[in-house]
Amino acid sequence: MNFHVIKEDDLFYLSDVQGMSARESENVSGSGLFTRDTRLLSRLNWVTKPDSLVMLESESKEGYEYHYLYTNRPPVQAGDIPRESILVTRSQTVDGHVFKESGIIHNYSGSPIEMAISYEIDADFADMFEVRGFAAPFEREVHVDVQGNVCSYSYTARDGRKMKTDVEILAGDFVCSWTPLRDTAMQCEFTLCVPAHGHVVWALVARPSIDDTSRANSQSFSSENVSGSKGVHLDVHRSYEEWFSRMPRVAGDDRFAAWYTQGLKDIRMLLTDFGYGRFLVAGVPWYAVPFGRDSLIAARQMMMAAPDIARGTLATLAHFQGKEVNPRRDEQPGKILHELRDGELSRTDVLPFSPYFGSIDSTPLFLVVLADYFQWSGDRAFVREMLPAVKRAFEWIEHYGDRDGDGFVEYWCESDGGIANQGWKDSGDSVMDVHGQLATGPIALAEVQAYVHKAYTNWARIFDLFGDDAESIRCFNRAHELQQAFLHHFYDPGKNLLALALDGGKKPLLVASSNMGQVLWSDILPLEIGMSIAKRMLEPDLFSGYGIRTLSAEEVSYNPLSYHNGSVWPHDTSLILAGMQKYGGWALAEPIVSGLLMAQDGFAQRRLPELFCGFAIDEVEKPVPYPVSCSPQAWAAAVPVFVLEQMLGMEPDAPSGRMTLHPHLPREIDRLTIEDICVGQGKFSVTLYRADDEVQASVLANTTGLTIDVLTSMKGVMSKA
Repeated sequence: MNFHVIKEDDLFYLSDVQGMSARESENVSGSGLFTRDTRLLSRLNWVTKPDSLVMLESESKEGYEYHYLYTNRPPVQAGDIPRESILVTRSQTVDGHVFKESGIIHNYSGSPIEMAISYEIDADFADMFEVRGFAAPFEREVHVDVQGNVCSYSYTARDGRKMKTDVEILAGDFVCSWTPLRDTAMQCEFTLCVPAHGHVVWALVARPSIDDTSRANSQSFSSENVSGSKGVHLDVHRSYEEWFSRMPRVAGDDRFAAWYTQGLKDIRMLLTDFGYGRFLVAGVPWYAVPFGRDSLIAARQMMMAAPDIARGTLATLAHFQGKEVNPRRDEQPGKILHELRDGELSRTDVLPFSPYFGSIDSTPLFLVVLADYFQWSGDRAFVREMLPAVKRAFEWIEHYGDRDGDGFVEYWCESDGGIANQGWKDSGDSVMDVHGQLATGPIALAEVQAYVHKAYTNWARIFDLFGDDAESIRCFNRAHELQQAFLHHFYDPGKNLLALALDGGKKPLLVASSNMGQVLWSDILPLEIGMSIAKRMLEPDLFSGYGIRTLSAEEVSYNPLSYHNGSVWPHDTSLILAGMQKYGGWALAEPIVSGLLMAQDGFAQRRLPELFCGFAIDEVEKPVPYPVSCSPQAWAAAVPVFVLEQMLGMEPDAPSGRMTLHPHLPREIDRLTIEDICVGQGKFSVTLYRADDEVQASVLANTTGLTIDVLTSMKGVMSKA
């Protein structure tokens, strides 16, 4: 990964691997300080004189901080600082309101030294779509004002929103010297005198504000608190500690525990709250905003660790649920959004993303995740509160989602600035026929029909529990009708294949893809067909050894380096894993778990990225990174939590007061203890272990209010209240 990113709430800083941005005159990397989908600091370059420093290490313990350590090279002339006699540490942190770079110079030599430090800064207030190169740059009139050690950038957007970034240098009693560079860029210089065997500190603080109301807290910054990663960011540090104190703990296998812990760190980094409860943005750096599909899937993956994320995600998306027919935004009443942007181009309707609804699967996934949340929590009050949104979502499925009345939900982009392909594989070349020809719409994707079936099936039961017999029967009947139609139009028994989709002419696109694996996550397939498809997913053209390829290596359009036509997406593989276990049992699911474990071995910090290339395990020593993959990405970070759920074989039924465990372990793991798993009205702890060639489970504690049934093949059912 050739970039670093730190984030807290809606503020994040993207930099190169030395914590700097725009070292050249143009910022071609897209780096900078961002909030509200806007770049409020576009340049941050740090330079020292003498230029004798070499970086020793960079490290990040938590998602809101990065640390950079330097020492000095050997002297080149008399009087230079003796080699390796100083240690310089730059610590960058964000707390959701303020970006801070704290510096400290330790002088281990016997003589005092002087070091001149300069910062080059700039702010362009660019929209995220401009930064990414997806929109022509706006001409903006940015004002610069210097007062003492503070340089202020201000800009009024075309819709009247006022934005400002104050950059303050704190370096003891020294007064900074500001020099204009190109355009609005400024340079600040100051000199620090470091006594023998002593140290000095400095800091740069950037405070972005929107609409003339500062988002920073009112703390003052002084020489006493300019160094270190805590200080003004102590609240963030404590919130991380509180977050991990509430998460399930894993012990017994260091490899899995490290992967799991890194996933939790990244999930904590990606949390945001718009006032309706915590939810996960899709990923950094480019997708640090609410996404319907991504946020919902990640919330579902995290259910056993943090069901409150599902609740916050559902409440947030319900608030923004579609209200009108608006082709510009691909919006219809009841539809769940695709993404919500707050940059200038979206706010002024240059782009249709405030919000944009071009996602065919967000609405059924909303229903699926809400139903699963109820199964896990038994939270009747929240579900009852969501019922109006539920009924609007079903109305959208039946009236707007099914455009031609054939019983399938299909998409067609109506927006002139929208997304052509509106499933999770949303690149322009991701839906094709066996000859590699791109399909024309409207398009009915296989996995979307499975999501809809899952929604109908689950809600038939929930409506029954809530006493709505008519709606329960209607959902049951709709699920049955959809299943019959799906098997007739999508399933090819001769090829043992589920079509990727139906095109606009209702022709099945019979290419082998991961989409048919995601169908297994629902109950739309009869057992025999589901088992057959599950086995098909493990054939070497689809299973790379690290995960499931998005497209079979035998297809004309296969490209292991592509975004969606042969790459491996960890979240995709994890959903297929859940379906494989349902239809094929652990014997078919275990190779996928082992593959994911080997995949995470190949990435720094055991952080699975958004996607990686689809080369087979016998072609490469480790997974090959995709060049512009987001990392961390929410639904990739949540994979180890979801894998753990599959190993436990959890089937909670909180409304009925029971839960079943079907424990399994991959061959690489002999024992695993998981404490404080969230379900029902409390938590439970359990140890999985091997005994007589079978995996057993011992429930250690249970405050869930549920009776836990542990099911094993040899010893039947054992209950633990």
